Amino acid sequence: MTRKQILTFIAMGIGVSVITVDIAAINVALPAVEKSFKTTVGTIEWVINGYALSFGVLMVTCGRLADTFGRRKIFFIGLLIFALASLLGSLSNSASLLIVARVVQGVGAAMLWPSIIGIIYSSVSEEQKGFAMGLILGAAGVGNAAGPLIGGFLTEFASWRWVLFVNVPLCIIAGIITYLEVEKQDVEPGEKKVDYLGIFTISFSLVSLLYALNMFPNWGLLSYKTILLLVMFLVAMALFISIERRTKEALIPSDVMSNVPFMISATTMFTVIPAFFALLLYLPQYVEKFLDYSPLGAGAALVPMLLSFALVAPISGKIFNRIGAKISIFIGMVLTCIGTVAIIKFGFGSNYYGLLPGLVIVGIGLGFTVPSITTAAVGAVKESRASLAGGIVYMFQLVGGALGLAVVTTIFTDFAKNDLLIRLSGAGISVSQTERSEIINFILGSGSKQVLSDSLGQEKFVEVFTHIHHAYITGIDAGLAFAALFVAVGALLALFFVKGKVSQNNID
Repeated sequence: MTRKQILTFIAMGIGVSVITVDIAAINVALPAVEKSFKTTVGTIEWVINGYALSFGVLMVTCGRLADTFGRRKIFFIGLLIFALASLLGSLSNSASLLIVARVVQGVGAAMLWPSIIGIIYSSVSEEQKGFAMGLILGAAGVGNAAGPLIGGFLTEFASWRWVLFVNVPLCIIAGIITYLEVEKQDVEPGEKKVDYLGIFTISFSLVSLLYALNMFPNWGLLSYKTILLLVMFLVAMALFISIERRTKEALIPSDVMSNVPFMISATTMFTVIPAFFALLLYLPQYVEKFLDYSPLGAGAALVPMLLSFALVAPISGKIFNRIGAKISIFIGMVLTCIGTVAIIKFGFGSNYYGLLPGLVIVGIGLGFTVPSITTAAVGAVKESRASLAGGIVYMFQLVGGALGLAVVTTIFTDFAKNDLLIRLSGAGISVSQTERSEIINFILGSGSKQVLSDSLGQEKFVEVFTHIHHAYITGIDAGLAFAALFVAVGALLALFFVKGKVSQNNID
C-alpha cells in the first residue's frame, strides 16, 4: 500500500472508531448519566435510542448524498457535526439537552459511515478491495471491543462527560489527515438533484418501524400503538417504492434497487445480525445479574467476541479475494451458527469460562461474514454508488438486528415467564402479585438484585433466586435458538443464491 493509502486508512479508521467506541462506551456510562441528572431509566434510554434512530434512518440518504456531492465533502461535514454534537453533549446541563446532542451525533455518524465505506472501496485496486473492507470493519470491531473499557475507565476515573468530549480531538485529527492526504473522488455525473420526497418517505417509514420495534416490549406486540406504527411503516414504504420507480433522480436508483446480487447480499446481512444483537444485550445482563460482575466487567465480557471479530476481519478480506463471496459468507455464517449453539449448550448456567469458546467462534464467524457481505454488496454495484450501497447494507443490518432482537426478546420473555411459574409452582413457593412483578422486572432487565431482595425479603429471595436463574437461562436459550436458526437460513441463502465471485458491475 502507498503512503497516501495508509494515511487514508488511518483517517477513515479514526472516523469508524469514534462511531463504534462512542456507541459502546456511552452504554457503560448510562448509570452515571442517570445519577448526574437525577432522571429515570425511561428517559435516559433515549440517550441510546435517539442516536440509534437518527443514525439508522439517515444512513441511506447520506450514502446517496456522498455519492452525489462527494464522499470527502460529506465526510468533512459529518466529522464537524459529530464533533460539535459531542462537545454539546459533554457540556449539557440537562438530560433533554444531552438527548438532543445524541440525536445530532447520530446525524453526523450517518454521514460518516457510508462516506468511509465509499472512500475506502474506491481508494484501492480491485484485488485489494476485500482486504480493505476487512481492515476498516476490523477497526470497527476494535472500537466495539474497546468502547466498554474506555467508557468504564473514563466514567470511573474522570467523568461520563469525557466519553463524549474525547471525540472532539479525534475528529480534528481525522479531519486534518483527510484534508492533507485523502484525494477527492469522482462523483456521479449530471445535475445534482436531491430526491426530497424519497428522503421524507423512507425516513418516515424507518422511524415508524424502528420506534415500533424499540417500544413493543413495553407496549405489547398487539398494542394499538405498535400496530399503528407498523401500518405507518408499510404505507410509507409502499409510497417510497412507488415514488422511486417514477423519479429520475431517485434516492435509490433503479440500477441498485433492481440489482439482484446486491439485494441478496444485503439480505444475508439481515439474517446473521440478530444473534449478534442478542448477545450484545443479554450476555452483559447475565454476567451482571447472576455472576455478580460489575458494569465494567459486564462490558468486558463481550471483548473476546468483539476482539475475535476485529482480528479475523482483515484476514477474511484476503481469503475473500481468493475464494469469493459465496464460500466466505457461508463459512462465516456456519461458524456463527455453531458458536451460538455452543453458547446455548455449554455457556449459560456455568461460569463465564463456559461461554468463552462459543463467544470466540461467533466472533470469528462474524469476522468472516460482515466484511464479506459488505464487499460483495458494494462490489455488485457501480463504484460511483459505493457509499449508497454501504448505507443500504448497514440499514439492512440495523433493521435486521432490531427486528430479530424484537423476536428474540418476545421468545425470551414468554419462555422465561412460563418456566418461572412452573418452577415456583413445582417447588410449592407462593408469591404475591407484587412480588411476581418484581421478579419479572428483574428477569427482563429493569430491576436490580438489591430491589428484588428488599421486596421479597432475604429468606424468600434466597429461596427463589435459583429458580429465577434457571428461568432466565431457559428464556435466553430459546431466544438464541431462534437466532441460530435464522443464521442457518442465511447460510443456505448464501450457498444457493450468492454468486461465487463479486459481481464486477462497478464500472461506470
